[in-house]
Amino acid sequence: MNTLHMTTTAVRLLERWAGWAQTQMVALPGASDLRIFGSGYLHWGVQSNWNFAAAMATLATHSRGAVAENARAMAISALRAALATHVTGDRTCPDGKKWGHTWISMLGLERGMQGVASLRRGGVASLLPSLSVQDNTALRRVLVSEAEWLLNEARRGDYGGVCAGKWASSRMNVPESNIWSGAFLWRVAQMYPDEPSADAWKERAHEYFINGVSVEADADDDTVVAGKPVRERHVGANFFPHYALDHHGYMNVGYMVICASNAAILHFDAKRAGWERPESLDHHQRDLWNVLRRMVFADGRLARIGGDSRVRYAYCQEYLLPSLLYFADRFGDPHALELAERQVAWIAREAEANSDGSFYGTRLAHLRDTNPHYYCRLESDRAVVLAMLLNFLPLVSAPAPPAASFEESVAGDWVEHEHGAVLTRSRTRFASFSWRSHGLAQALCVPPGESSLAEWSRNLCPVVRFLGDDDGEGGRHRRLLRNSITTVPGGFVTCGSVMEGVEVSVDEGGRCTDQAVSHLAFAALPDGHTSVVIQHVVAAPDRLGYLTELKGLHLNVPNDLFNGYRRSFACESGALTLAAPAERDEVVADAGRWLNVDGVLGVVRIYGGDRLWLSRAKEPRGGRYRSLRVEEICTSVRTGVWRPEPGEVLIDSACAILSNVDAAGTAAFECEALAFGEPLVRGVRVKGQDGRGYAIVANFGDAEATVEVQGTPVDVGAGNAVMVVPAVGR
Repeated sequence: MNTLHMTTTAVRLLERWAGWAQTQMVALPGASDLRIFGSGYLHWGVQSNWNFAAAMATLATHSRGAVAENARAMAISALRAALATHVTGDRTCPDGKKWGHTWISMLGLERGMQGVASLRRGGVASLLPSLSVQDNTALRRVLVSEAEWLLNEARRGDYGGVCAGKWASSRMNVPESNIWSGAFLWRVAQMYPDEPSADAWKERAHEYFINGVSVEADADDDTVVAGKPVRERHVGANFFPHYALDHHGYMNVGYMVICASNAAILHFDAKRAGWERPESLDHHQRDLWNVLRRMVFADGRLARIGGDSRVRYAYCQEYLLPSLLYFADRFGDPHALELAERQVAWIAREAEANSDGSFYGTRLAHLRDTNPHYYCRLESDRAVVLAMLLNFLPLVSAPAPPAASFEESVAGDWVEHEHGAVLTRSRTRFASFSWRSHGLAQALCVPPGESSLAEWSRNLCPVVRFLGDDDGEGGRHRRLLRNSITTVPGGFVTCGSVMEGVEVSVDEGGRCTDQAVSHLAFAALPDGHTSVVIQHVVAAPDRLGYLTELKGLHLNVPNDLFNGYRRSFACESGALTLAAPAERDEVVADAGRWLNVDGVLGVVRIYGGDRLWLSRAKEPRGGRYRSLRVEEICTSVRTGVWRPEPGEVLIDSACAILSNVDAAGTAAFECEALAFGEPLVRGVRVKGQDGRGYAIVANFGDAEATVEVQGTPVDVGAGNAVMVVPAVGR
């Protein structure tokens, strides 16, 4: 781990970026000296400007000559524009509004103040001459005004003050804003201890922190924190008992990171300024990290087992960087700085692929050209975390050297039954399933050392889209019917059903709902390599629907910047190399019974479909914002518009996914279908990489079934799957 290399890389990237960012600055109407970065619109335009001001202020202290002076000038101009357009100021943002006094308005301040502090001599106590007395007065005016609003008037939607709830549907699942609100109140109380409300701000900060990473057990926790038992400040749980998070309505690994990042920012700002540190700041942060670290690949990329509603490898991913510094310094994680160094390395790799100095100009060119407001936000997030790296890394007390490798340290199993999420990890395989993922139902089976093979959207789950479903991957036209999870050491089996074609509208005046059911079973064998996917999709018996897309298996294989725009496939019918971008949308290959990707990920068709196919797209298709180029391995592919028969079986297939297995091992994989004579019971038998035989039996029906597996009766409950470990004789 080389901290000097990290800092020099961050400075170099920010110096390149400053030239591009300057082209995105615009003057406020009637004030040519007040220039704001990006759109300046509420809310994220304002946040972007604070990020920019922090990044440029930090760059000014780490560069020399004209570069430093230009960065300082841009920072001061952006800061003054932000202060002038606050609700207490005398100007408006470029959208004609004023910002402030909302649940999110202090987030930009929290992320920006670590950089604004770089404009001050000797910490936060005195200002460089380039900041006037009027600037300091305006800054205090804004900070105190926001703190008073949080103390006396704070609302988020229909709820006021400190609130919490496990489920996003309650509209009270607010762990991240609770933490940044607490951090902001504590910050302002430390900066201006002579303010009459300073003590009240600090007490309210404790309430926010205790209800940030909060769990139900806190209601009975007598541990005294900041003078009170935890239970006395506890309002509700934002996290599930094993730290799953239902933020934005899905298993949201990214916002688990955001919760940590805001604690990290205050942790380091307090350390740098010599402030009193809030005793409640770290509430359950170590517990959260012990779960979250299993959802990070060894190169610092997040393993988003519940998917992502936004741009791949951006926003939440960025804020892992300050979080890693926090976990290293506060909790002594021996691998955190290594992960940070690797994250910086791939940030640099993407930046250097752009000729204009931007961070995302090549991969997200379509977003830059169609939505500059959002694009500037993404650019500013990457800039501000590099500023945090420069400001915080010198404050980190290096942990003791690791006693084991990172993969050894994260090996094991995790499950949250109530939320329907499970994972198992070893040095040879990362396997997971999330029922309440973004868009509903998502699996992963990848080598943990190959993060570029992971793409989330409905991965290893069928794609069933009806006419009128314009929701992309969002899942608005799907409904989870049931699910179950059974774990074994080093593996799991899960089973469930999803209603397809829910409440779709067809021009003009047509509506239909509940048009098909996708039954899914997924098993991660305890051999550390093999996963089994069983899919059964049937059209509703009493509906007439029009399908527009149908794909079986649906294994996403990213083919983008992070793998050099090139994937090699070995298959039963020969070898194939696919370079991205594709020239056209097409299904290019009949791969036969088996296929292997880059010598590390195998796919074997056990039954169903007639072969494996490779589906390609000319445009990126990873996620809502099409931020990643993706190939798709399918057992069947059909697009267009057609009408299935009522009750028609649309997909009936099973495949094995083999992690860290080469082409020869994939070709030699032993498997077979099991027949039971039950219309909604499916089963397979496979030979694991440990040499043992395993049987997976899924009952997609509504009644318990008893089937025979090589002479042994096996009971399978309705809507459940079982793994017989080991099966009789292979």
